[in-house]
Amino acid sequence: PIREFIPEKEFHLATPLQIQSFSRSLVWLISKLELINLIHMELPQIQCGRCDTPGCNQYAEAIVNGAPHDRCVPGGQETLNALNKLLGSDLAKVNLDYGPTINAQKVRIIEEECIGCKKCITACPVDAIMGATNLMHSVIDDICTGCELCIEPCPVDCIEIVEVAKSDIAEPRKVSQSFYDLKESLDVNTKRSKIDNYSDENMDISNIINTQILNRSVDKSIGLEKMQHTITKSDLEKLHNFDQVDIDTFINENLEK
Repeated sequence: PIREFIPEKEFHLATPLQIQSFSRSLVWLISKLELINLIHMELPQIQCGRCDTPGCNQYAEAIVNGAPHDRCVPGGQETLNALNKLLGSDLAKVNLDYGPTINAQKVRIIEEECIGCKKCITACPVDAIMGATNLMHSVIDDICTGCELCIEPCPVDCIEIVEVAKSDIAEPRKVSQSFYDLKESLDVNTKRSKIDNYSDENMDISNIINTQILNRSVDKSIGLEKMQHTITKSDLEKLHNFDQVDIDTFINENLEK
């Protein structure tokens, strides 16, 4: 029931008209999310970005928001027909301006020519290339979707396309969105929000700590001085048979500053 989505403290204040309006908004939102998911399922999951959006899920969102659904050249006429049926549209042809197409393929790095620049690692949308700076890179075959995004950035042209059977590329493309999302979530280049400046508060805390440390040092000196006096008095009394006057005189002359 729609009432379950309204906070308890606000529910008693909500009018029937407000609840009806909220209900329609929620239904619209759920319908939109469901449509995005249905469109996304029809896309080839290559994450190539040729449709002018970063990945397949983003293109599905763009379609729901009004973008033409004829831009998936890798999906071809089959994908367009499926989207036409889903959206109740009749676009006749794929817009080849967003091509060329991508076949059943993967890429391979010619390892003896790789200089370890990491440009292909940065470009790969699903993190299917492993390696480190100035070290040889390798393609993770089980993840590569064959999107070709790593080829252009390579300065030594050591990446080549390898045609594979459709069955060999099906699984990597099926799980590509999860790897795409994972890389996006771990992107260290994402701009971080500015940290609040607590300089004044930190300075106050530092002053308090420094004062405590200083006091602790003073207390330690006083404690050592008292212990020294106690031991000296005990030795003078027991070992040298000094009376209290002689003890005080000795301490005043030798220990007091």
